[in-house]
Amino acid sequence: MTEAFSSSKTALVNATMLTHPVHGAPIALTSDASDVAVGAVLEQLSNGSWQPLAFFSKQLRPAKKKYSTFHRELLGLYLAVKHFRYFLEGRHFAMFTDHKPLVGAMSKLS
Repeated sequence: MTEAFSSSKTALVNATMLTHPVHGAPIALTSDASDVAVGAVLEQLSNGSWQPLAFFSKQLRPAKKKYSTFHRELLGLYLAVKHFRYFLEGRHFAMFTDHKPLVGAMSKLS
């Protein structure tokens, strides 16, 4: 059992190779929310494909688990921007989410 856990852990660690930021490369923040947590990936466009720079996830507290889907998705974007703020400040970046109502609400702000 311990050996299986260790090999699974090693496989997860080696599954995604993070890249170093390239100055001037387009960056994007993709987030998603579930009933229990929010998560995001910060990526840069390099050699025609999106390469991960960093990951973020946070478990939701019981009160926030009661939020509507819209508000959990919005909270996920907010927390991701806040988490990566030192990298994102002063730069143009794209945000991606799979929640259509949030996409519609954000496009009305533009």
